[in-house]
Amino acid sequence: MNQLLKRTISGALFLALMLAGLLLSEFTYMGLMSAVLVCSSLEFFRLTVPGRYTAEKVCVVFSALAFFVMAFCCVRFALPSKWLLPCLIPLPLACIMMIFHGAPDHFFDTAVFFPLLYIALPVVSSIFLVFPTGGYTPWVLLSLFALIWLSDIGAYLVGMAFGQRSGSHKLFPSISPKKSWAGVAGGVLFTFLAAWGVKALFEAHPEAAVLPDNSWWVLAAIVAVLGIFGDLFESLIKRHAEVKDSGTIIPGHGGLLDRFDDVFFILPVAAAYLMFIVY
Repeated sequence: MNQLLKRTISGALFLALMLAGLLLSEFTYMGLMSAVLVCSSLEFFRLTVPGRYTAEKVCVVFSALAFFVMAFCCVRFALPSKWLLPCLIPLPLACIMMIFHGAPDHFFDTAVFFPLLYIALPVVSSIFLVFPTGGYTPWVLLSLFALIWLSDIGAYLVGMAFGQRSGSHKLFPSISPKKSWAGVAGGVLFTFLAAWGVKALFEAHPEAAVLPDNSWWVLAAIVAVLGIFGDLFESLIKRHAEVKDSGTIIPGHGGLLDRFDDVFFILPVAAAYLMFIVY
């Protein structure tokens, strides 16, 4: 019961923090996503390259954070995109330092730079979701989070109810022994139910609607498919590190990578779909 209470309280606080960060203003959104970027990157380093290349990791995280903040400023304040270029300077500096730090044993690990693709790119792409047509609006990103969270809940509930029985079909047992096809079905079902609910909510409040109705079904499909692979990818990282959770920042739930593993796969594709197809 204590564990359940701890999970409930920490989950409620996490949800409240996410809602406050997205709903208060564009600047609290920037602060929230900056924290996600930095903390998730540090968790990734702890799992993949522990105890080495500290200066190089600082350069990579600083570059990623600076790029996100400057990209936000370029959109919010209409700054020229050339201001993004100085944010990339720490990356060749990290490579130069790696030459000296890796010289004694010729050790080289590209995982030092992987958060740029795995974490920073999705966080930067979220800017296109909150500034879809100019002004700040949190509803697209918040609705997308709702689809993702309900997909996770559906996968967990149905997977625990039907996917752990003897003879149940596992999804990818060599990476994640507990994930099942029943859980996948539950996640897909809950995702499309969530999309139906979001669509109905915006139909009842058309003044807040920012997307055509059919877009929610496409976004639900993106969440349902890519969420599976995002979850498996993070499971692969944890399997490599031989840990159960990516961190302990959310008591009872694990780390931020555990909460954003599917988000990082979904955000770039969802943003590309909306920018190139819808708007």
